Amino acid sequence: MNISIFASIWCQNLWDELILKNEIELLRQEFGTGTSVPVPMSFQVASYDSQHPAFKIADTEYFEYFPIESKNPKNISRNIKNFFKFLWVVIWSDIVVIWGGGIIYDSEVQSVWNPLRQWLFRVRVARFFRKKIYFYALWIDIKQEENLKILKNIFKKSYKITVRDIKSYEQLKQVGIQSELLDDPVMSENNERGEILKTLSSRNFSLWDFEGIDFQSKEVWLALRSGYIWKSLSSKIERLLISELCLYIEKKWWNVVFLPHSFHTSDIQANDYVFLSEFVREWREIKSSLREVYEWYNANQSPDSQESGLNDSKILISMRLHSIILASIYNIPQIVLSYSQKTDEVIKKLNTHN
Repeated sequence: MNISIFASIWCQNLWDELILKNEIELLRQEFGTGTSVPVPMSFQVASYDSQHPAFKIADTEYFEYFPIESKNPKNISRNIKNFFKFLWVVIWSDIVVIWGGGIIYDSEVQSVWNPLRQWLFRVRVARFFRKKIYFYALWIDIKQEENLKILKNIFKKSYKITVRDIKSYEQLKQVGIQSELLDDPVMSENNERGEILKTLSSRNFSLWDFEGIDFQSKEVWLALRSGYIWKSLSSKIERLLISELCLYIEKKWWNVVFLPHSFHTSDIQANDYVFLSEFVREWREIKSSLREVYEWYNANQSPDSQESGLNDSKILISMRLHSIILASIYNIPQIVLSYSQKTDEVIKKLNTHN
């Protein structure tokens, strides 16, 4: 069976790459190894950087998205080539899979807008060639009324639709589209769940909220996202609050380490590394690549770290949806700064597992 996957792959975001890795395994179980007669499977994955995949996955090849920077005249021949590659991949596919947390939306706190009409074009091409379209574990956030018709046209006549949160389910139901709720694919990496020590709102927390928590820790890791801390105030207030949080932690004799999850090169506002680097000092550390961040989580899952109690010497103040789930599945104690309904819902799911 041939499956093509369209998502936000290689936008320098750790979570997207981890979702892809786990999703392919889940698709293998659903259509290949988990069937009564095992079926060999091949995958073609659309990527914004097809030459540098984050993970080497068996029977998986990457191709470059169409369009890529279409407003740049220098990319005309490149996009013509990518268009015909896109057509070939769709024709080759038995199933076209579309997924991602940051795909089906019309506004977000970042400078890159991923237009709904691009996705409408892609699904129309797939329907023209009579392909099954599988929307997988989506997060949907449509705020503009005029986009609801486009939303319905994207999802109509689909093979299967699964979403990751109630809001997405209700929004599709609003336009007459039925879907199923599905856990985030990365949760399949491990069935154990680490402890969430406390949940706070990113929009109105204060340093007093951290009083009384016995961290028993030597390192406090911060996985924070710009634009969602005290959103009603200025960015200067946001930065002041983070600076005060760092000083508060250090006065407790703990070390501060920053854990960025997005290294987006074309969208600086979405780049955690650029944002968190503002708070780095010579006595503070920051991870500088996707690989380093993933290895940090993975190291906390190793038998050596479990037996030596290294997890007990670390705590994560997590904000990104990605960091909340990874800390949980890799058994890292965390305090969560929730910034949206999607993070609220995943916290409920994780607490239910505990």
